[in-house]
Amino acid sequence: EMKSNYELCLSGHRCILVPYRPEHLPNYHEWMQDPHLLEATASEPLSMEEEIEMQKEWMEDERKCTFIILARDLILIVTEQNDAKDPIQIDGKKENAEGGEGNRALDIEDIPPPPHLIDENGDTGIIAGTKKSYPNLTEMTTHAMIGDINLFLSEEESEYDSDGALQQHHQIHHYFHNSHPGDRNRNLLRICDDFNNSSDGNSKATSKPKLTQAELDIMIAKPSHRHKNLGTELCLQIMHYGASNLHIRRYFVKIHESNTSSLKLFRDKLGFVHCAYAECF
Repeated sequence: EMKSNYELCLSGHRCILVPYRPEHLPNYHEWMQDPHLLEATASEPLSMEEEIEMQKEWMEDERKCTFIILARDLILIVTEQNDAKDPIQIDGKKENAEGGEGNRALDIEDIPPPPHLIDENGDTGIIAGTKKSYPNLTEMTTHAMIGDINLFLSEEESEYDSDGALQQHHQIHHYFHNSHPGDRNRNLLRICDDFNNSSDGNSKATSKPKLTQAELDIMIAKPSHRHKNLGTELCLQIMHYGASNLHIRRYFVKIHESNTSSLKLFRDKLGFVHCAYAECF
């Protein structure tokens, strides 16, 4: 949840997810003035004052889990050669650490390593001296923002007990860590569907615990980072986190029928199944 996860970042192969903080507001507000993004996200334009108030409300809301997406290829890194700054591409233009406020460079140890550099115990010893706390990450990476991804948590009634929930958790964990990357989404959705429709001996008519579900919402605001299959990676990343850490058992999305990119992502790539239609949405 947002309040309890406000100090958490999720490290992926090509992106890093960081909590939505006040430092992100100027860029986020600029994004949400774009008519295309407003239509795609079914949002209304807000004033900066309204955005500030909403960020504060979401920070305190335990049912909202909101992350800003940072692109690794946009993060400036100090190199070993005379502390030079690696150039980066921002919307097709080469820039460096002197490119403006917020474009300062970070040491490699100030950036969370990608998953393949973290061992099974969570240690990052493969990179000498790597830290597990990154106090400068938010302040010095606002230029690397490319979008946001969110989980809006709610409760659902279930037909199975906590033993079934534990079994599902172990199966999700197994598939994410042992299956081929291309099969993970299909396996995850199959598991969730199997358990949500279970009618075996694990069901208890007298005990129906409320279990967590989440609406998943993603926006790639930077045109330079669309159509690069980032959406698939990011959704699997946050779904894995939600299933493993927040005990989320069911994910759903709301997509406008004209949003073909999102339909392709969730229906064709992630295997989501159409379950309802609201003409007024």
